[in-house]
Amino acid sequence: MRVLIYSPVRLFGECLAAFLASAEQIDAVAPEHQVDDLDIKAMEFGADVVLFDVTAPESWAAAGLVKALCPDMATVAVAVTEVADEVLACADNGFDAYVPRTARTDQMLDILRRAQLGETVCDPRIARTLFNELARRHTASVPTEDLHLTPREIQIARLLGRGAANKEIAAELHLSVATIKNHVHSVLRKLEVGSRAQVAGLLRENPLALRLR
Repeated sequence: MRVLIYSPVRLFGECLAAFLASAEQIDAVAPEHQVDDLDIKAMEFGADVVLFDVTAPESWAAAGLVKALCPDMATVAVAVTEVADEVLACADNGFDAYVPRTARTDQMLDILRRAQLGETVCDPRIARTLFNELARRHTASVPTEDLHLTPREIQIARLLGRGAANKEIAAELHLSVATIKNHVHSVLRKLEVGSRAQVAGLLRENPLALRLR
């Protein structure tokens, strides 16, 4: 595993690099103290994981640039206060994982290993908060204006979500194809989506989107 460390605090970055260099699973490590062109430096170094000292405000934007240029690199926030707001901020800014301020050295190595594998270690209480926030955002994203689907439209929307064609829906509901077309148009308008595929995507993301209001 090749690890690039960004911290404007030279002593912190170099001490962290010295520790990681002694770890068996780390193949190469490099500290970086200048945020300019950090994305290019990460690519040139061939980093598998980039650690960001998030006590430095510029780390948040720099992590986004690294992720945009090198999506396969794992970006990990270091020195995170393990409270819901800060962990949510890490997720919102594209970090793949975080190392709490209270983490031991062996825990940090495990977090880095898992981040490289596409996994994230998270306190169960924080995980619950993340799930609650996702549910809140999905609910908030459902259009509220003129979203009173009729029971028939809910039936049709569910069939659309399963990929049924108009003729198949008409046969199942014993209605004419013309009537189904009108219902489909109404469903798309009320859900504010532009295609049948988007109806399926909406139902996957928010199963409550079709509930009667």
